[in-house]
Amino acid sequence: MRLILLFSGQGLQTLAHRDEILAHATPALRHALDAELAQAGTALTALDEQALHENVVAQVLIWGLQWVRWTQLAPHLPQPVLLAGYSAGETAAYSVAGLWPEARGAYLAGARARLMSAATAHLGVPAGMMAVSGCEAATLTQSLSGLAVYVAIRVGQQQTIVGGLRADLEILAMRLKSCSGAHMTVLAVQVPAHTPLLQSVQQPWHTLLQGQGHVAPQFPILSGSRAAVLRERGEALEALAEQVSTPIAWEACLDTIAEYQPEVLLELGPGTALARMALNHGLSCPVRAVDEFRSMAAVRDWIAGLQR
Repeated sequence: MRLILLFSGQGLQTLAHRDEILAHATPALRHALDAELAQAGTALTALDEQALHENVVAQVLIWGLQWVRWTQLAPHLPQPVLLAGYSAGETAAYSVAGLWPEARGAYLAGARARLMSAATAHLGVPAGMMAVSGCEAATLTQSLSGLAVYVAIRVGQQQTIVGGLRADLEILAMRLKSCSGAHMTVLAVQVPAHTPLLQSVQQPWHTLLQGQGHVAPQFPILSGSRAAVLRERGEALEALAEQVSTPIAWEACLDTIAEYQPEVLLELGPGTALARMALNHGLSCPVRAVDEFRSMAAVRDWIAGLQR
């Protein structure tokens, strides 16, 4: 079976996901996660709805959820032909590919978030991200003129996520009101990820990644910023580093996924957004998200049924 795993980004994490980690994490993993959350002044058991969307908390929690789900499912899955991470999900995809051990994955998820938060704080004013749909690319580009707002993720023909200064995001929303059919949604993300505003993060992040052993990926990784499949360690680390300040070409990534002729796509979560994007893109194979199932046993049964 040609299986492709999808690793979700920020925005849809919930306390139920936190509870899932608490229920299934090993003591060593829980210690590693709490060590990272301690730097944000909290712990897994202390999280509330507001804390879930703080940048460091969100990225560490998402990494932890995806790692817990992978470790539960891995013995029951065929070897994936490709790992595709979306935004913060790429860090977990690299962990699953075996580039570093479990505890280092938790540390790197926290380190990435802290570097991004520090660079955002250095801007001196609030920043974030906003989803824009129903607007032609040319109109959006024109509306960005003179604003510290940039295309961050190209999702589809008329679906884009932008990142920038909060005040300028508000101006952009006002400008786009004249665009018939345009719809804007401010995302629960506190950093202008994948934009030039985080250019200062790229080099220290790359340096940190280079110090994490010398193991090549065990599975091919799809780079979000390059929409290219990576198999060599050096190239993979360069791509992961540049991704923090470079737009993600997710529509092109879906084209690459289709070229791999998958027989099944499974989104580890949190949420179901990537599964919906894949279906909307015309992927004809079975596409599901873990969050659509009642239990991990149900996910395993679904996979087993497809293998018969």
